[in-house]
Amino acid sequence: MKKDEPQSSECVDVIRKVPDEFQLSEPSIIYAEVCGTLARRVSASVASEARMQLDRIIDADFLAQCDKTFCLAAYTLCPEYNIYAMDALYLRAALDHNAILVSLDKGDFVDRVKAKSTDIEAYHPSQFPY
Repeated sequence: MKKDEPQSSECVDVIRKVPDEFQLSEPSIIYAEVCGTLARRVSASVASEARMQLDRIIDADFLAQCDKTFCLAAYTLCPEYNIYAMDALYLRAALDHNAILVSLDKGDFVDRVKAKSTDIEAYHPSQFPY
């Protein structure tokens, strides 16, 4: 686990705190990333709870399908922002929907997006002004 990698309970807490009035724009890989991590680190039942919560808070119109076209558009963000490939998927979804980017990865993702001139806001939950 990386030094600033969130604990599994922190991930569940963040998902539970998403305001009802927010519309999330996420790449479809979020299900494998969040639920898979929770299943491995906590339990399958917690992962199932997270999946149901994601189903409730992510409108299908804002769920970016991680198909070839989407991935090709995302990978070019890796060198531009000096970010990991998985992070590029989340950034591409945020850019495509002009959304606020929120990530638990402050140093390797949020700070790098903020350092680059972008048209979106980027926050770690500890910095969230809303």
